[in-house]
Amino acid sequence: MKTSHRPGAVASAAVGLLAAVLAVAGCSSAPQRQAQWTDPALGAQSGFLRGEKVLIACDAFDVAMRRTCEDGLYREVLAKGATPVAVPAGTVLLNDRELDGQLVASARALGAKAVFTMTLTPATSNAGSGVSLGIGGFNFGSGSGGGGGIGLSVPVGGGGWSTGFAANGRVTEVSSSRLVWTATVVAAPSSDLNAQFADLSRSMLETAQGAGLF
Repeated sequence: MKTSHRPGAVASAAVGLLAAVLAVAGCSSAPQRQAQWTDPALGAQSGFLRGEKVLIACDAFDVAMRRTCEDGLYREVLAKGATPVAVPAGTVLLNDRELDGQLVASARALGAKAVFTMTLTPATSNAGSGVSLGIGGFNFGSGSGGGGGIGLSVPVGGGGWSTGFAANGRVTEVSSSRLVWTATVVAAPSSDLNAQFADLSRSMLETAQGAGLF
């Protein structure tokens, strides 16, 4: 069942996200956390993933981006004390469905306790005239605003063209197939996507650790 949202609430969320994006662009290159949810049943310091085997996967529109993201996610999960495992070669995935549910069977076969996925979506851009943010479809670019969402654009200077990505991380428990944790972090525009994805993976795992999963 889809949940409807009041226009005022969406607009308020959009303004909050824009403010955070501008803070990132103006003050720091570190990705900023925008939202986080933890299953109350886990408790504050569950250690849910500590020392466990975790199936990791990234979802992105480009193969090179997906592989780069998965390399970073693998390293960060390993650094937090868990054992990351990759999706088995030849696994068929459907593009119109979230990865989590599709990967539970593979994770179970590999003896993994959870599936940790990270989805990358273009969220911000610097096209020479400033940072532009699209909410709803994540339209981006100079003068963005169309495409079924709320378009906000604020000039903050800069030159060239670079893109900042939003990363949504999700942890799904294999035994119950239920989502137990999710968070979203947003990066400032950067032309160095390899470094940006590494930063997003690091920030995502630090957020998961702060939530007590490691």
